[in-house]
Amino acid sequence: MVQAVPTTVFNPLGKENNNSNISIVSVAPQLPFYVEVRTGSLISFLTNIYNFSNRPAIQNWLTARQKTGFYFEINEHLHLAFADQRDGKSTPYWWFIYYDSFEKKRIFNNIKIEENSVATKLQKEQAKEHLLWNGLTFRSKTEIRIAKALSSQNIIFFANVNGFMGLKGLPIANHDNRHREKAEVDFLVFHNQKCMILEVDGVHHNEAFQKKWDCTRDRIFLRQGISTVRFSAEQCYENASAVVEEFLELFN
Repeated sequence: MVQAVPTTVFNPLGKENNNSNISIVSVAPQLPFYVEVRTGSLISFLTNIYNFSNRPAIQNWLTARQKTGFYFEINEHLHLAFADQRDGKSTPYWWFIYYDSFEKKRIFNNIKIEENSVATKLQKEQAKEHLLWNGLTFRSKTEIRIAKALSSQNIIFFANVNGFMGLKGLPIANHDNRHREKAEVDFLVFHNQKCMILEVDGVHHNEAFQKKWDCTRDRIFLRQGISTVRFSAEQCYENASAVVEEFLELFN
């Protein structure tokens, strides 16, 4: 049993990390199993393993960590990571609990939910992240539709471009005071001797943390004269040609 903590503030023993990846798997591949739980179930689980009965305090601790990239090493056999808000706005958040055989009994005794294999999860993630078209890699069929529409207009573009943005000296709040942030743009498009970004926004872009980051990132690009134009994934999937046509008009 993990040592108890004060009853007014939840300050659990463990190692907290933040990473640009949404999965702890890349950090702790030795943990072969995971379960997915809503916040309510996670609070109940944490009250048991930390012998801590103040549920509002645990809720406050989790609320401050509802962001992509958060994970927490409770011990070498048991880790926690933020997942998403998959059921839509104003619905409970989801979390990953990763564990090995040493913690399996405690997981089964406290969480009545299906066990999953990390290896299978990795395979699914890799399948989602490796949709190929004309030698380019995409994260969704929707992005491929946009790529085809851009290609049909003989436009120069780069897809899923990764890089780092310098933040030093900028009046922009940054959660860990780093001087740079990793960023990925869906499409970096060149037209009429100008450059703009086309973003295909899925439902996760409606989450508060993601919205804040999107606005911050867009302003950083705008400082360099690069505008970002965002379209919903639904718009892009249903009428990619119209999206690209509207986007290209903005270059004029």
